[in-house]
Amino acid sequence: MKIFLVTFRLLLLMVSGMFLFTGLSDRLQRKLDARGLIPDQYRFGDLYNITNLPEFKGSHWTETDDLGEFDKPRSRSMNVDLYTIGDSFTTMDTSFYAGRRNHHIWLGTEVDTVTLDPTIRSVLVIEVIERTIQERLREDYAELYIQRGFQIPGIASKATRKATEISDSFWQNTLNREINQRLEFLLFNSTVALKCKEMKADLMLSWFGRTHPGSIISRDRRFLFYEVEASPKSVLSPFRPLTDADIDSVVFNMNRIRDHYMNVGFSEVYFCFIPNKVTVCERDRHQHNNQIHRIEQNQHLKVPLLKLNDQLFSHPEWYHKSDGHWNVHGKRLWLKYVNELVMAWPGRR
Repeated sequence: MKIFLVTFRLLLLMVSGMFLFTGLSDRLQRKLDARGLIPDQYRFGDLYNITNLPEFKGSHWTETDDLGEFDKPRSRSMNVDLYTIGDSFTTMDTSFYAGRRNHHIWLGTEVDTVTLDPTIRSVLVIEVIERTIQERLREDYAELYIQRGFQIPGIASKATRKATEISDSFWQNTLNREINQRLEFLLFNSTVALKCKEMKADLMLSWFGRTHPGSIISRDRRFLFYEVEASPKSVLSPFRPLTDADIDSVVFNMNRIRDHYMNVGFSEVYFCFIPNKVTVCERDRHQHNNQIHRIEQNQHLKVPLLKLNDQLFSHPEWYHKSDGHWNVHGKRLWLKYVNELVMAWPGRR
């Protein structure tokens, strides 16, 4: 009996240690996800992860999110190298772009050093989601888009090198604020556990009209939104009033970003603003601040823009039901505009 208890305790310690070690490393967790050894924590969408509402469960995620070989450009420009900086809305492989060479930075996660070819047009497109405009294009704009953007050999600053060192730190990528979330998914993301969560979430919504903190359901019960983008109390919400000075600050910083990249050898810099899901699906929920339109119309703006708003406003179904991001149709719209821009550049002077 004693041997049995000792063996049981050792096994329990080993299993607990394996869970803890996996939870410490986001890289290891992604590798185990890819091999099917643990459940993929995002397989049903991030808003479903927050709420566990079965009516918003994205059961066919691959079919609605993944691009295919037929989405790749049939021809490529031999005169343009494309550079893109974006967030989780632009995670597609660079082979889907039509540049001669294509480089991409996921904002805040990496720094890329590139050598520009003086015989080729180097075009930069920066994508920003609406809810992060005031967050990313105000005081921290230089750190995010210049110091942690594309670096040219011999021009990188001390601040840039320091940012790269932080990005490559083991402890920065493991012992961070997401460890509890990763451990929770490892322990409670099985089919049985999710079923129990769904029953509780459905009960709370039907009896008390409540969803999990961090999410808000639309008035017609068709859409699910991040609370941070749909609540007028949130500083990142499109329903938060913005002054003309707030808009001017963003525009001036956009101009500064463009000037920096033009000075180091880029041919042009474009910005593309992606509206929040709530802006597309329930714009009249509260008084909207019209931030994107006001930036587009600002008299100080010198940066050319890629405008996807009109098409997205007509297609709320281009956003995932179970997630705050756009689906494959939104990705195709982005690729269409970016690739058309690239293919039009050979004739530009």
